[in-house]
Amino acid sequence: MTEINRRNFLKGALAAGAMTAAVGMMGCSPKSGGEEKAAAASAVEDFVQTADTATKKWSFEIAPDPITEDKIAETIEADVVVVGCGTSGLMVANSAAEEGLGVVVVSASAAPVARGGSNNAIYCKAMERANVDRLSEFQIRKEIFYAGNQVDERKWYKHFNNSEKAMNWVIDLMESAGYKVKVEIGTPSEDTDLYHETCSIGWDLGDGMQADPDMQLATGMMQPLLVKELARHLTEDLGGEIYFKTKGEQLVRDSDGAGRVSAVVCSREDGSFAKYVGKKAVVLATGDFSANRDMMYAYAPSYAPYISDDVYDGETNYDMGFQYGGLFKGDGQRMGLWVGAAWQKVFPNCVMGGFYGPGPRNLYSNFLGLLVNKNGERFMNEDCLSPCAGMNNFGQPGKTVFALWNEDYARQETVSGSWNNDTMHEGDADAVAKAVIESWEADVKSGATVKGDTIEDVIKQLGLPSDTAETVKRYNELCAKGSDDDFHKGADHMHPLEQGPFYGQSSGGMLVFLTVLGGLNTDANMRVLDADDEPLPGLYNVGTMVGDMFATNYTFMTEGANYGANCITFGYLTGKYIAENE
Repeated sequence: MTEINRRNFLKGALAAGAMTAAVGMMGCSPKSGGEEKAAAASAVEDFVQTADTATKKWSFEIAPDPITEDKIAETIEADVVVVGCGTSGLMVANSAAEEGLGVVVVSASAAPVARGGSNNAIYCKAMERANVDRLSEFQIRKEIFYAGNQVDERKWYKHFNNSEKAMNWVIDLMESAGYKVKVEIGTPSEDTDLYHETCSIGWDLGDGMQADPDMQLATGMMQPLLVKELARHLTEDLGGEIYFKTKGEQLVRDSDGAGRVSAVVCSREDGSFAKYVGKKAVVLATGDFSANRDMMYAYAPSYAPYISDDVYDGETNYDMGFQYGGLFKGDGQRMGLWVGAAWQKVFPNCVMGGFYGPGPRNLYSNFLGLLVNKNGERFMNEDCLSPCAGMNNFGQPGKTVFALWNEDYARQETVSGSWNNDTMHEGDADAVAKAVIESWEADVKSGATVKGDTIEDVIKQLGLPSDTAETVKRYNELCAKGSDDDFHKGADHMHPLEQGPFYGQSSGGMLVFLTVLGGLNTDANMRVLDADDEPLPGLYNVGTMVGDMFATNYTFMTEGANYGANCITFGYLTGKYIAENE
């Protein structure tokens, strides 16, 4: 059974931090010209990055001492060893096992884990049942164009050409287990719009099914249901094995580090080490590197200061489901680098999240009312996808923006509801408006939102300059005219701020961060490559860590692209490729 549902995507926010560097003047005794020059050079090296110092190795590039054979308590062999028990790793494992290969999965987590929810497919049987059109190739061209043509087009078109088969396999698996398949409709628009409607596939409990009380189901399209079933199918139907609480520590590359990647050495819960030998392949599926300070400053420097020290310096919770603010420490990426893998070519790495301007909207839509910066100036066409708007907001003075609206907005833009949790309200328009207003009033009580009988009162409460009222006046004039002559927002989103009560909220420098995408240099068959673009024999990676799939900023323009392409399509294809070629 296919159901069409909107996203219920929990929202959290990570408070922005600031990085401060201080360089002190150093007292010194008089020196000769040569001595002074040498001292100056030394000071520069100590405090200033130069072309020479920029080429130094980062800490995470330095391989630890090998875990020697005498420390390894057990060796386990299989045709394929997969490191990671999320969607991508389990897709590879199931796909390879279906081809008759012996498969072992090792995972630092205590159970299968999912951290998102929407799975893109260009087309599939669920879309056909729901009368949803096949995704146009133009959508893929837009993604590539948005990324400045930096990404690997081979990967995008491989997804475009193969996602239907991969997704239909998953749909058959889930429906045979009694789960419901859901089609999630994204951001509706005209065919000519940049944000043309796409969709993704998700899952729900079937009739009479009960959710595991420990399972985190409140994000996206219930991806934890999928990984649970993938793990069950692998172990119960296909003869695969999963070793939980088993963390990958080091890869083993034969011939003194010049040959095949043949195994991964893992630490186990009891403190012992075990070697898992992949006779055909070792597949990395370990997620992102957002909790690694050095890796973030190296590969995503714009966002690096906004990850909290608690995340950077804390222990990784491998069992955590969906969360904002950083996840993993790049375990798989580092292991790959230590045996000769190269980093992806795209710089910086693509981040998923956004600098959220406040307002009633979902993860996709920006606040569609009036946005001003701290100078009281309007600065953008507010009608754009939230992550894209976020990059614009990020560039405003003080990295802070302000939303202004009135009560009528609850009836004008009812696509989404609560500002705090992005809850999608459905049903009668009056009921939706009531729920939206109630969420605003709750924010007023908490201090997150201000309210006033006049727009001038709201402006004053927000600490904006008094001439912000002139910006509002100009906006109202454009609304009355039915034409946004300044920023050309569509007339259907031009709502005047005339009748109170009025509301306002500041973004307050808040950054919402989900994950960072990419990592190791990866070809279209998910083989990990060295600096010369030559495969490291026996080593693959899938999922979030696939290199050169995304660039700049994750747009949500193609719903569920990361899960759908990197995890499901590429995971499915990689298992088949290994069976045929290794």
